[in-house]
Amino acid sequence: MVKIVQNGDKVLRKKADLVPIADIGSDKIKQILDDMQSALKREKDGIAIAAPQIGQALRIFIVSGEVLRTADKKYKGDNSNLIFINPEIIKISKERQEVEEGCLSVRWKYGMMKRARKVSINAYNERGEKIERGASGILAQVFQHEIDHLNGILFIDNAYDIKDCPPENENVKKIKIGFFGTPDYAVMTLDKLYEANYDIAFIVTATDKPKGRNLIVTPPPAKVWGLEHNVPVLQPDKLRDPNFEKELRKYNCDVFIVIAYGKIIPDNIINIPKAKTLNIHASLLPKYRGSCPIESAILADDRETGVTIMRIDNEMDHGPTIIQRKVILEPWPPKKDELGKSLVEVGNKLLISILPNWINGKIKEKEQNHLEASYTEKIKKENGLIDLEDDPYKNYLKIQAYDGWPGTFFFKDKIRVKITKANFREGMLFIEKVIPEGKKEMLYKDFLR
Repeated sequence: MVKIVQNGDKVLRKKADLVPIADIGSDKIKQILDDMQSALKREKDGIAIAAPQIGQALRIFIVSGEVLRTADKKYKGDNSNLIFINPEIIKISKERQEVEEGCLSVRWKYGMMKRARKVSINAYNERGEKIERGASGILAQVFQHEIDHLNGILFIDNAYDIKDCPPENENVKKIKIGFFGTPDYAVMTLDKLYEANYDIAFIVTATDKPKGRNLIVTPPPAKVWGLEHNVPVLQPDKLRDPNFEKELRKYNCDVFIVIAYGKIIPDNIINIPKAKTLNIHASLLPKYRGSCPIESAILADDRETGVTIMRIDNEMDHGPTIIQRKVILEPWPPKKDELGKSLVEVGNKLLISILPNWINGKIKEKEQNHLEASYTEKIKKENGLIDLEDDPYKNYLKIQAYDGWPGTFFFKDKIRVKITKANFREGMLFIEKVIPEGKKEMLYKDFLR
């Protein structure tokens, strides 16, 4: 069984050699590829591996096929790993993203990195065929991390805010979580808790509601996740119910986790677990307290936003903070869901990193500066109305912030027109696609004609 070499081994600091083209497909290279894939498969949290990590100073890296599914939800291919031999970066964007990284050869250390948002590489596959592959987001991050390996560079050479997060397997297995959440954001967190082997005892979520033009009664995403994973799902109309409190106490949870639940949780519930109740909040508290921090940050053109893990108390987003992380997303301004997913991804990583120590009482909470608190206003359908004579950039911020729901619209000759696609360049707002009331989506120029 080939082991993954660890930091301190000289092979990790050597610039790897090119694989002779004639050797691709040889028994030797096939064996190295098999060893790499076996080593990667053994590591539950592994998403990629470079040849130097198994002691072979050759320019080869492999990316788990699961990364494609993470990077592109529409990906329809199989789960086959991606093999890159003699890879070379041919394009790299100037746009940067702040991301967290770890490494199978620097076990249990994690730090923040600034990586190019997009890259393209040339390489050979295992059949010796020349390939070119573009990547963005997590896949671009992986490409850069692995090519660093081939150049003798470890992520800790350039990372900052590095933390030791060794696994506490016995503690993790015992930690029982009660979960409160409703939309897709909540599912993202459930997935991460599940992957980290936490025991999700129950899910409290909103009731099923009519959805779509036909008003079909539809369960919330968190309920769907719970049913798929055999986790009990509770959908109370009222939280201040002695029977509901009694039901939750039966599970004997260590901590409750809340993200985008949609209701204020009363004292008698949040104080049930010994480690109380934690919340992932999409702002740098005390800024943007309330239900709409993502939309508010975009509307305010606040390019330096972030995420907070806090302990819930009896006031809205008022409780002490556990950990915070700034998030700067480029290009700006993003659509609401794009910013939201980025913040939740960072929040999930923070939550996973602190949970064992929080449960064991090793983390001190910090009181918020309540004098600096700002609050968000609840969004209504009418907030989406745009006056095309207003400042074009402010209108564009509104379009991005309200993308999806409530959406943005204007009136033309008494016809309500919904904006579905727009962009901003050279100081001007360009509307590209619209849906006039009672009609299908069309190009804006066609609507004007």
